[in-house]
Amino acid sequence: MRHGLFIPPGGGAWLLFIGAIIYWSRFNFSEATRAGLLYKTSRHAGALLQDVCADAVAQLHIAQFCYNTLLAAMKSLLLLSLGAGLVAALPSERRHASPAPEAFPTLGLANVTKIDMANNIQGRRLAGPFMGVNFPDPGIIWGDGSWKAYGTSSNNKHVPVATSSDTWSWTLGSGDALPDPGSWVDPKDRGIWAPDVQKNDAGVYVMYYTARQNGGTHCIGAATSTSALGPFKPQSAPLICDAAGGGVIDPSGYDDGVNRWILWKVDGNSLGGATTCQGGTPSGDYKSTPIKIQRVARDALTLAGTAKTILDNEGRSNNGVVEAPALYKIADGNYVLFYSAHCYSSDDYDVEYAFSSTIDGSYTNRGILIRTVDNKGVYGPGGLDIDPNGRTVVFHGRTAANQGGGGKRQLYSAELTINGRSISGV
Repeated sequence: MRHGLFIPPGGGAWLLFIGAIIYWSRFNFSEATRAGLLYKTSRHAGALLQDVCADAVAQLHIAQFCYNTLLAAMKSLLLLSLGAGLVAALPSERRHASPAPEAFPTLGLANVTKIDMANNIQGRRLAGPFMGVNFPDPGIIWGDGSWKAYGTSSNNKHVPVATSSDTWSWTLGSGDALPDPGSWVDPKDRGIWAPDVQKNDAGVYVMYYTARQNGGTHCIGAATSTSALGPFKPQSAPLICDAAGGGVIDPSGYDDGVNRWILWKVDGNSLGGATTCQGGTPSGDYKSTPIKIQRVARDALTLAGTAKTILDNEGRSNNGVVEAPALYKIADGNYVLFYSAHCYSSDDYDVEYAFSSTIDGSYTNRGILIRTVDNKGVYGPGGLDIDPNGRTVVFHGRTAANQGGGGKRQLYSAELTINGRSISGV
């Protein structure tokens, strides 16, 4: 027999059990309960050690060894009991590195209104009639005394513009806000997607837009004008490109009062993959379609810093697509990111949102704002933009099911009430 401390049958299991209780109590009991449990456990452990040593003395006659071992163990247990009391007395926030997750608000829409540009019908509860004007991916801004909405190429214009005094009755203008998309744009494909207009500190209007680069993929361009109606003059080269990622689309600007930012989508689904939202046959894995953000100078034209990914698709659950970002800071200091998911040509296309405590951080706590199954008479809603006051949103949608990419995407508006931590419809 080897000389040493002898553990009686079951004694090892008891010691492991006691240790497990001490460790488990750290996460499952209040401070007061935990201190009492540790004290009782230490007493039981002391009794167990006495039994252990009694057996050792009887079998090995090493009383001095047991005496020293018991003395050392009891000192440790006494310190453990005292430590438990100290732990119970410490303020809880000094022991927990991670705070409880925040309860973010749930968003909703009300007064969902389809805009009839033909009859210019007034009122916040517009119900039709519907004219059927195509106005996809609207972007909204207050400029030169009225609201302006800019759309993807339609109505025989590169960038059509509609005006309104209240965001509830709109008139389609006769002019083209971007008659010349720029020398860098493919002459065989001059369609413009998802324009967005900001006003910089010098009072100049800056339009971000998507166009296909000559001989390449889609890039984001910038154009300027002293008038919100244009004509906007394009820069000689694109602002952002990412051929390796599949191109970039859906630019959106944001001013947080200190810094200006630009957001966009990397068009990964154009490379194929498992999504049905592509030109080929779905196969393999879903491609990344990250929403990115980058700081720009106060002129809204000069990129600064580096781009960061703030959101990406979730694979099968949203058909491998997120796009059309729009950003807003709510009153509690958190940021809400609106975006669309699924394929634009599908009735599953929707408007979703997510939150972050920092503007260029990771956006989580996702939710759905509006979708076809909400039975609001809007099919495949998407491309939402929010006015700088956080009051009104505009977006597009179709008026009937199963129209696909060929269906007209018409202009809708709705109201949001944002009050502290509560964001809901009115």
